[in-house]
Amino acid sequence: MPWPTKKEFGVLIVLLGCAGVCCAQPGYQGKKLSVQANLLFLPAVVNGSYHRAPDWLTFNTTGEVSVDYVLGKRNGLGLSYRRARTSSINEDDQAVVSPDKVFTQSVNVHYRIHKKAFGNLAPLGKYVQFGTGVMFNQAKPKTGAPVPFRTYAVRLGKGRNRILADRLLLSYGWELAYLLPASGGEGIAGATHYYENDAPSAAQYRLWRHSLLNLKVGLGFLAR
Repeated sequence: MPWPTKKEFGVLIVLLGCAGVCCAQPGYQGKKLSVQANLLFLPAVVNGSYHRAPDWLTFNTTGEVSVDYVLGKRNGLGLSYRRARTSSINEDDQAVVSPDKVFTQSVNVHYRIHKKAFGNLAPLGKYVQFGTGVMFNQAKPKTGAPVPFRTYAVRLGKGRNRILADRLLLSYGWELAYLLPASGGEGIAGATHYYENDAPSAAQYRLWRHSLLNLKVGLGFLAR
């Protein structure tokens, strides 16, 4: 029996690869659960970061811990917790850092759809992410008692996961978000992009701008 030609051998390799991808167990090497720590950056252009004035070279940051579970070859579901602190909007002069502070914690869920590409299995490769969450916030004036308030977040993002040494997970991408008032704050029709002269509304406005666009980078591992 003659050996296959190079062309036939190449076709055979491609077919075997396709069969392996089609029949593979969901998750990279069968691993479905991943745990990750992320850092989100927003250039502090329109208002100051914590203890800093507005500038392209300063950033507001948000820390995040997320857990993701692969549902199928191209999709997954995740849960995350975020925490951040920043300065509030200065009610008199937005070019000056406000002495008031804002603290926020949020719980979010997200759904990922991974790009259909040869050899890609969730959580590996490019993805689109849709998410929502609840933010538990606190406006802390320089004088007076802290004022708690809540907001809802609707999120959309794109990113890419890379697998290192069959275990480590490197992730990077971007995210857009829009905040909706849940409780506390004033403003026309409850809009997050307008505020009256009160601490919750100024803080709500600050978080709205803080969340518009974030750049994201993270490092995690495939748990099982």
